[in-house]
Amino acid sequence: MKKLKKRIKFKVILLFMPLITLAVRLLGRSIRWRKRYDFDKDRGVIYALWHGHALALALFGMDRGIYTMASRFTDGEIATRILKGLGFEVVRGSTEEGKAHKGGRRGAIQLMQALKKGKNVAITVDGPKGPAFRVKKGVVFLAQKTGAKIIPVAVRFEKAKIFSSWDRFTLPYPFTRGEVIIGDPIYVSEGDDIEEKRSEVERALRRISGVNT
Repeated sequence: MKKLKKRIKFKVILLFMPLITLAVRLLGRSIRWRKRYDFDKDRGVIYALWHGHALALALFGMDRGIYTMASRFTDGEIATRILKGLGFEVVRGSTEEGKAHKGGRRGAIQLMQALKKGKNVAITVDGPKGPAFRVKKGVVFLAQKTGAKIIPVAVRFEKAKIFSSWDRFTLPYPFTRGEVIIGDPIYVSEGDDIEEKRSEVERALRRISGVNT
């Protein structure tokens, strides 16, 4: 019975997806951004962000053809449709190393190919299920294999709803003021220690986002 209810709920959500995407677009257009970071000047870079900031930053980066990743499961399908409706390119899979059943290897290869073509990639470094504010090694591995620099990115709003979900999901209120905070780029060479670089990315993201826990 629970599975049936979930299927029905999922189909209802998909039915209303065009309206949901339109509402998200309108929300994004209403936000008054303090600083306008020029994504278009970047070529083949990796934007590293917290999972809870994903939608908030998607509102800022609409219609720029940025590549990102969504899971292969139900929640990933919903995220994929919204992101595509916002002008993102979506790869299905997971950045979790060693989890082939989640499409990790295939997804990583697709992102590598995009980076080598000069496309920009955004990765939620503590996703898809946490723990929150703990960077996983996938983003460092991707940077090391492609030579792409990692740019830590966070977002701040004057008024927003912070949900009590594991990732402290951030949903800005319409017409609020927003600010995108960009950290210094992080480079990963072939001989660098993955764990050390993972910690460096985590410290940078915690610093610009004000995360202390």
